[in-house]
Amino acid sequence: LSARRSLDICLFAFSSPQLGRAVQILHRRGVRVRVVTDAEYMGLKGSQIGFLRDAGIQVRHDQESGYMHHKFAIVDRRVLITGSLNWTTQAMQNNRENVLVVEEAEYVKPFLDEFERIWEEYNPVNYKFF
Repeated sequence: LSARRSLDICLFAFSSPQLGRAVQILHRRGVRVRVVTDAEYMGLKGSQIGFLRDAGIQVRHDQESGYMHHKFAIVDRRVLITGSLNWTTQAMQNNRENVLVVEEAEYVKPFLDEFERIWEEYNPVNYKFF
């Protein structure tokens, strides 16, 4: 809950109610929250994506046949959280996972660039329906 200005989340799976509530609290505090996720996974039972959208948080998803399988978040454009962890209760309580938290700009910037690239690519204006 340390984000003050922004939280950019790029996750395949997000079903942890605890993390969902934490993200909503940040949003209510005025932190700009943006979420990129996988279209297939976001509709599964337990996904927090619908709750985040209902709270007014911006969410975009892929339109491809493959998975949007990234697992990272960027806090205030300067702290990177990445690793194998999906934001699910199963992953946090039962799985063997790794998480890396980095503040060095040389490591944060490529993830920031990737988030911005995907954010624009998944803009609903660009969706192809036919």
